[in-house]
Amino acid sequence: MRTPTGSPHALHLRMAFVFLSLAAASSQAGAVVTITGGYFGPRTLTLRVGSTAGVDTVQFNVVGPGTGNSLPAAAPIQGNGTAIAASSGGVAFRMSMQLPIGSLSQAMTTTVTSPAALTCTGGNCTGYSIPFSSISWTVSPAPSGPNAAFDLQNGTFAGGGTQTLLNFVVTFGGGSAVDVTSTMNFTYANTVAYPAGTYTGTVTYTASLP
Repeated sequence: MRTPTGSPHALHLRMAFVFLSLAAASSQAGAVVTITGGYFGPRTLTLRVGSTAGVDTVQFNVVGPGTGNSLPAAAPIQGNGTAIAASSGGVAFRMSMQLPIGSLSQAMTTTVTSPAALTCTGGNCTGYSIPFSSISWTVSPAPSGPNAAFDLQNGTFAGGGTQTLLNFVVTFGGGSAVDVTSTMNFTYANTVAYPAGTYTGTVTYTASLP
């Protein structure tokens, strides 16, 4: 399966985000991870991935040697292994939780659930799919400082299951607020050249408190 020089064939990968938001958003944090005490308000938990409304789409455009020749019978071949950044840019990530004075220690967990693969939804790629594990992310700014362990870390979608992104226990009995703010920058591994077409999939982010 080979793409001739100058071929217009392209591979489009689209990954939509569904996010769960609980309670009202708090004020914008000025650092990657901010932990403060003395909180008197109600218990709240807010998760934002992408824009404040709707479902965001992360898109990768793969052209030239990175795609197949669009023949339905052609099998995927070796890709060039050069990772391709999302053409849609970075995605905002923010988890904010607030526990009032007198609260017991509580564990917050943020997870992401992804299907096993992105499936063909257009073009001559019928019957083909791309493993979700072909998509990774880095976070910016990079985790640093005394609270770096609580920050969102770089990772790769497991594909076909749920994986934990954040998991920590808040133990401040005097009331506390924790804010984790990052930008997720996604890349496609491009290790296999799939038939040209559009492949789509949706991931769901969830934050929870007991």
